[in-house]
Amino acid sequence: MARHPHLLLRRLEGELLPRRKHGSGRPTVRNPGEHGPKIQEELEAIVETQQARPKISDIDPALILRVQTTSPIDEADWARIGLTVLATEPNKALVMFANDRELLEFRRRVEAYQRVPPKRNKNPEYSGFVSAIEEVGEISPNDRIGPALRAEGIQDVAEFRDDERRIVDIEFWRPSDDEVGRYLYRAAAKTVELGGVVINEYRGNAAILMRIEADGVLIRALLDLPEIASIDLPPTADLPLIEVSEIAIPDIGGIEPPPGEASVIGIIDSGISAGHPLLAGAVAGSLGVPPALGDDDERGHGTPVAGIAIYGDLRQHLENNLFNARFRVASAKVVNRDGQFDNEELVPSQMEAAIRHLHREYGCRVINISLGDIRHPVRTKPSSWAATLDDLARELDLVIVVTTGNTTRALVDGHGDNIVNAYPDFLFDETNRILEPASAINAVTVGSVAHSNGMSELDEDLVGVRPIAQSGQPSPFTRVGPGIRRMMKPDFVDYGGTAIFDGPTQTVMAGERRPSAGILSLYHRYLDQLFTSRSGTSFASALVAYKAALVRETYPAASANLVRALLAIGAEIPIAAIECLNNREDESQSNLLGLGVINIERALASDDSRVVLYREDALPVDRFAVYEVPIPESFQITRGKRHIKVALAFDPPVRHTRFDYAGITMSFSLLRGTAAEDVLKHFRKWQKAEGPAFRIHDRFKCPMVPGPQRRERGTLQCATYIAERNIAGYGDRYFLAIQCEGGWATNLVGEQRFSVAVELQHEADVQLYERVRLRIRV
Repeated sequence: MARHPHLLLRRLEGELLPRRKHGSGRPTVRNPGEHGPKIQEELEAIVETQQARPKISDIDPALILRVQTTSPIDEADWARIGLTVLATEPNKALVMFANDRELLEFRRRVEAYQRVPPKRNKNPEYSGFVSAIEEVGEISPNDRIGPALRAEGIQDVAEFRDDERRIVDIEFWRPSDDEVGRYLYRAAAKTVELGGVVINEYRGNAAILMRIEADGVLIRALLDLPEIASIDLPPTADLPLIEVSEIAIPDIGGIEPPPGEASVIGIIDSGISAGHPLLAGAVAGSLGVPPALGDDDERGHGTPVAGIAIYGDLRQHLENNLFNARFRVASAKVVNRDGQFDNEELVPSQMEAAIRHLHREYGCRVINISLGDIRHPVRTKPSSWAATLDDLARELDLVIVVTTGNTTRALVDGHGDNIVNAYPDFLFDETNRILEPASAINAVTVGSVAHSNGMSELDEDLVGVRPIAQSGQPSPFTRVGPGIRRMMKPDFVDYGGTAIFDGPTQTVMAGERRPSAGILSLYHRYLDQLFTSRSGTSFASALVAYKAALVRETYPAASANLVRALLAIGAEIPIAAIECLNNREDESQSNLLGLGVINIERALASDDSRVVLYREDALPVDRFAVYEVPIPESFQITRGKRHIKVALAFDPPVRHTRFDYAGITMSFSLLRGTAAEDVLKHFRKWQKAEGPAFRIHDRFKCPMVPGPQRRERGTLQCATYIAERNIAGYGDRYFLAIQCEGGWATNLVGEQRFSVAVELQHEADVQLYERVRLRIRV
């Protein structure tokens, strides 16, 4: 079948109109005589406590408030009384920094609220503001205990033992750079005073961190400092010990280095064995972050990851007896020989240094990070590690690929010989949630599906050896989403191997011990053997990085957003996986499988009976744009199932201390059977003088799966409209409306960039491409 370049999507000309906004609900009705004194008493107690706190090195403590509200209050209103919003939490709670440590203006407004209003006024002064406040208080020391420490059983500050020293990471609030300097100074002074050791600090755009060694006395003292947001254990890399596999390769055929102009994929991992014969000419460079780590792969994880990023499916190369490298790699080693992060460095600091170096020195536009923090499953807010990746992906226009992480041995082994019957239900266990930094919303998160059932010819006569998953089904070690705020994560899955149950030994064996269960890749100790077999989401992630690099090389000017959108257009959930999960709802499927496996041919090109249109664009905040989707007559009237698939990708600014993590949100709608003028009227903002707002009837809105409630939570949104009957009554052009909605970042950015792709396909052999191309030319 002929392959064609994707076509450009046309935007309707004209002014970008303000989008219609939805109301924020009714204000809470209060009794000023009861509510006012309550809030006033809470404020006075906070000020009294604040004045009693001692200085550290002659620096006053910060005043950090937690305010519970019942309805939204604009951040500008808080700023008028000297408060800066630092974080938003579930249930409409706000964490704020007070410029005025006596809260004079705040208290004045509460006092005015309690006075009887003049007869000409219906409501007390500042009623809308004060009535929306439910409670004002401070953050308690127990609230600052991080989730990894809680997972170890520490729920109260009293449980830190005086004689137990541990290394912990401190995260600080960030109202301004000046305040941050004072916060770090106070914490460091207290640490030295009580016999602790300051190991390192990190001042990034996404987080302010300090790593210290401390005993229980010091930790309790630090948890009492208001400027500290949390104290938790440092990240622990999810790198299992790799056992040697025996794969005999008598003759590997020809070896060809990558083309001279080949792209360089960044690999942030355990280093790389650059002397491997199959890496000859394919390693652009390597470094350690920090340099003391060196750059050699002592752990044996980075080399097989790099092999897949360079070659893609190595088993296919082996069958063809030709190893022709497709890409080059640049390696940044960030873990030691034990697979752990260096205690001398903070992980966000390592990540930023590694990513900037790979981008600056080697021009990496795709970076793979097959690491996860086993101590930190994704919860309500992304980690500082994830926020750093999101921030850099936006700033440097990078496709950053991360993994969901792998299941713990305890979860798998706990089922014993019932593991086959427990599959796939045990994957949805709460302890099997995706690991940080998989919550990163501007990055691509990848889980794993099985490449085969994992059995070999040697197992034919062994009745006790049983496959757990079949080809195309979820790997028995992949982890499950969702991401933050029920965002769809992972974004994709790819082939990362499987595992089988070995009855005679009563163990679950993956590719490290059963080569047939793993993905073929390169072995780091190449003098012992050239190849190894691996199972894990790490290797599925490397395969997606390889595919992302193919898209970026095919479309050299493409942004990271366009790469993500085209990968989404090419993705599909394997039928075997759907059948495996047929007793679970659609949301559970996407939490485990995302958008599915990427068919790279579909992502790269259209064909005669399938056409993809795309557009790179940007929108000012709180505006919308409309695009025309040509619908050929043959697509409308030919019998059979047809679909229109839409993918939208954007990269908003983020702030990981906020419940509304993304500073800007976007959405799309597909409309049919209506005029362009009506579409513009439906989405634009209406003034009161114009009368009731114009609305398009629901029958003209294409029903898409998944629906808006599910897809609009993420920055990579994809949905499909399917029609099985004649749709000629809806006309020969549909309209795609893209909306940009401002959040806390409204005043920080002028516009939000994004990419959108639309796919038309008919199950019949309908010649769509040429008809759509001619329509666009006209």
